[in-house]
Amino acid sequence: MKLGIKKVHENEWLVHIGYASIRLDRFSVELLNITLEHLVALEHGQTHSTLTSYIKLGCRIRELDDAGVQLLVRGVDNQDLLKLMLVAQDETLNEVVLRNVGGILAKQLKADMANPAPPNNDVAKAAIKRVVEKMFELECQGKIEFFDKNTQYI
Repeated sequence: MKLGIKKVHENEWLVHIGYASIRLDRFSVELLNITLEHLVALEHGQTHSTLTSYIKLGCRIRELDDAGVQLLVRGVDNQDLLKLMLVAQDETLNEVVLRNVGGILAKQLKADMANPAPPNNDVAKAAIKRVVEKMFELECQGKIEFFDKNTQYI
């Protein structure tokens, strides 16, 4: 069986599976990747958490510069951001977000994180999905850019 993926446009990918082909946006491609990782793990008798994969996508916020984080947090619901921070339990992520939201919102988020009532998996996945979709949308519009150690410019 043939399996392949090809980037068509900035936010459009063409996925070939056998004789079928389908056009997907970037988030759908990431979901396909999560599903394939899950299936491979199950095939080898291992466990795999889709929530962990969602969290991994959400933690890409750490790769944004301050202006990008500020643009993102203005475009997402504060409760979705809080749920991501609660389930990720990532100090770097928390620091980046709290540094780039307004002072009042930072205090509110800190207070909400001090008395955590962790959301259930489905609620957390839905919240993270909305944050990541906004992230990809802003990236495709050229408004934010992810930087990592491999990012180079000529």
